[in-house]
Formats: sequence, C-alpha cells, structure tokens
Amino acid sequence: MNIPEIKICGLTTMRDVRLVLKYKVDYAGVVMFCDKSRRNNTLENAWKLAAALGSQIQKVAVCDSPTREQVQMIEHMGYDILQVHGELNREVLSTTRLPVFRAYNVHNPDEVQPEHSDKIIGYVLDGAVAGSGEKFEWNEMKNFDRGGKKLMLAGGLTADNVREGIIAMDPDIVDVSSYVERKNGEGKDEDKIRNFVERVRKNG
Repeated sequence: MNIPEIKICGLTTMRDVRLVLKYKVDYAGVVMFCDKSRRNNTLENAWKLAAALGSQIQKVAVCDSPTREQVQMIEHMGYDILQVHGELNREVLSTTRLPVFRAYNVHNPDEVQPEHSDKIIGYVLDGAVAGSGEKFEWNEMKNFDRGGKKLMLAGGLTADNVREGIIAMDPDIVDVSSYVERKNGEGKDEDKIRNFVERVRKNG
C-alpha cells in the first residue's frame, strides 16, 4: 500500500513550525485571506511562519477565492504552493507562478468535477465545510478522476481513521488540521501530531 505524504495544516505559531519540522512532515499549510477561519493569519504572521519554515518543507498558502493581488503577496512571501478553496479565478490561475492545489468541499459527490490546468498539480478533497474536522463519505469519491495529478485527502482525519482513509482513497497526501490542535485551540498538539504521523507511516 502506498505511504502518502503528510500535510499539517492551520499553522499559527512558531511552536507549530517547530513541530512540523521535528516530525519531518512534507507540507505545512498556512491559512491567509480567509477571515471566516479561526486559523486565519495576518500577513505579518504568515510572513514570519514562512521564514521560519525555510526550505526544509513545502510551504502551502491556503486561501479562499484569492485575488491576483493577494496571490502576488503570497509569492513575495516565499510560499511554494497555492491551495485554493472557493472560486479559482482564471486570471489568478493564468498569472501565478506557483503550482496550485485545487480544493473541493464535498457536499454532493456528483457535483465535484476536476478543473484542468497544467498549473494544477493536485486536488484536495475536503469535508463539506473546510476546517470543520468533518469527513465526507470516502466510498462515494473512489472514482474521482485525478487525471494523473496528486490527490490529497482532507477533512476529519485522525490517528484512528487515517489508515481507513488511505485504504479507501489511496491518496498521495493526507491532510490534517483540527485533530492535531491543542484543546485550548492555541496551536498544535505534539502528541497528536506524533500519533498521526506514526499511523500514516506504519508498515507502509
């Protein structure tokens, strides 16, 4: 069975940065330009997190319907990948120099149709509400046509169910945020990150 890469999303603190580097995950997600998210970062903090992550990990800017100007700021801050929820503006897609993870919140599986562009390097299948920690019905998305691009499984993953998700969807990347947060909501929990990483990488 494929061992997927790991993305820890929703970083907000320097402690979060130290944890994702310590456990050698593959991607770190930083939410910005998304006021409705409790994990939304100011530009100043997003810049600091990017600088602290350095080149040891792929830095993913997670946005909701970003404008061209916002994407230009993300590029300037040194992020490696743009993850877009909501609307993906054609101008944004045509002008950005960053590769794109195109995210879909799965309400009705029949309505999730992959968009095609050379700049889109992967698709993110997430729960109906991004960042809610709720999963979708994996079996209903088994036939999603990834078209040779990476598939990222997100939404409601935990150390207890991630192996089931890997078996069901055979993703290239698993993405976790809510499960690995501390109980007080201030940043990530080291024990939960360790448990999640161990479960993903256990025995292939």
